[in-house]
Amino acid sequence: MHGRSIRRVAVVALALFAGAELLAEVRLPSVFSNYMVLQRDCSVPVWGWANAGEQVTVSFAGQTKNTTADDDGC
Repeated sequence: MHGRSIRRVAVVALALFAGAELLAEVRLPSVFSNYMVLQRDCSVPVWGWANAGEQVTVSFAGQTKNTTADDDGC
């Protein structure tokens, strides 16, 4: 029984570590924050940083835009 418990914990730990790479860290500049005010009827450029080559999706106000981070992660 004890050996089974250790194997289960090992499998769960392995799954967590394997999934950690799937959770990329997308970072936005501090200008994007809670309670920020945007002017109506104007375009709002969005920028930030991610892992190089990572697919990034931004959704806001019923619009969705997709892009890929460049070699520098921008």
